[in-house]
Amino acid sequence: MYIGMTRHHRLSRFSRPDPATTSEDSDATRARSRGQALVEFAIVLPLFFLLVAGTVDLGLAIYSDLTVANAAREGARLGVVDPGNTAAIEARVRDMAGNLDAGKLDVKVSCERLAGASFIACSAPMWQPGDATVVRADYRHAVYFPLVFGTEIPVSSEMRMRIE
Repeated sequence: MYIGMTRHHRLSRFSRPDPATTSEDSDATRARSRGQALVEFAIVLPLFFLLVAGTVDLGLAIYSDLTVANAAREGARLGVVDPGNTAAIEARVRDMAGNLDAGKLDVKVSCERLAGASFIACSAPMWQPGDATVVRADYRHAVYFPLVFGTEIPVSSEMRMRIE
């Protein structure tokens, strides 16, 4: 089948070399290559974990921001239906932000009246049709891997809905 071909010609470049013909130089080259791969892995692995941890923290901060915005919106909606009941509005905001740490959530409910082109604080009589219920929710999101932003990221949302 291989008439006229030597053993060297029959081996392709992808076939395994014969252990009997392997030199000590190729063993040393392979050992250096394995050592190089180990060093590269040791350098890249911590960077990869930092990237994953930062992504997780950023995702949780975005979740907190969306939760606070939704809670403030729900509180303002209740303020339109039941104007002046600040305790119920604050309870609604805290209820809607149930997955967040309640100790880090500050809720402020106020009434504003349209005066010209801007809103001013309501004066007597308060909570009348045309006034706006303003709900401001501030939250301090705790960072699990404090690398860039410190230990907390402030998240806030203010919603204003007009009483009909």
